[in-house]
Amino acid sequence: MKKFKSIIINALVIVVTAVLVFGVLELGFSDDDSQSESVPSEEEMAEVSLDLVAVGDSLTEGVGDSTQRGGFVPLVSDQLRMHPNVQSVQTQNFGNAGDTSSQILTKLSNEELLRNAVTESNVITLTVGGNDIVHTFGDVGINASFEDFSASINEYKNNVQEILSTIHELNPNALIYIIGLYNPYHYYFSEFSELQEVFDNWNATTEQLADQQERVRFVAVDALFNPAEIQGDIEENVEDAENLEELEDENHPYLYEGDLFHPNDAGYQIMADALYDQIQRDLSENLNLFLTQ
Repeated sequence: MKKFKSIIINALVIVVTAVLVFGVLELGFSDDDSQSESVPSEEEMAEVSLDLVAVGDSLTEGVGDSTQRGGFVPLVSDQLRMHPNVQSVQTQNFGNAGDTSSQILTKLSNEELLRNAVTESNVITLTVGGNDIVHTFGDVGINASFEDFSASINEYKNNVQEILSTIHELNPNALIYIIGLYNPYHYYFSEFSELQEVFDNWNATTEQLADQQERVRFVAVDALFNPAEIQGDIEENVEDAENLEELEDENHPYLYEGDLFHPNDAGYQIMADALYDQIQRDLSENLNLFLTQ
């Protein structure tokens, strides 16, 4: 009988021990699984502070923005603040309506406030070229050919190269985002058959310059401002209008009704969205790009 009890006790000890060991092992694996699911990686936890300096013309200043906050700049900064890898966003807006590429270059070379801001930043946005086209258009007239813009685009190319070089000298680690041009006359003045070609060439030149340098991105917006689906409605309204004043804002959903040239609030949102998409890609691919060294 004692021998039988001994066998039973030993068997119970073995069973209890097995249960305890299994429970401990299960708890260990469970903790590992829960940690792997709930604890983010170092990259997911990493955060950067963005110091964004906006340089450029009226598109940077925000002409046409009904809120008068500064066009796309506050919009994209609000979006960036919601990004999981962004701790904070500070912005400075140095946009000035009417500035050509030559004038922007001069300011970057001479204005200490702007130069200091560029030096301390890690994100720089640039809008440039629209006034170069407008000035050339004023010189050559409404019947201008594509060739009439060749001299001005060469000057523009040289100026942008110098602008990028100047920024790199001041801050070799900053990321530069050049926002492309859009053609505000795409639907309104179809008789200017070569004007779209001018804008396309201007954007292609800028994109090529961006591709040739490190830490420079080109942000295209022309196709976003002139989607094919709104062309029919605009052309119909243009045919009925007798003068420019009759072309109201609703004819083109993204242009400011005061001049049918600058973006309205929706247009600036388009610019902000396109810029955010590019910055977000850089944040996702390599967070170290935004760390100043």
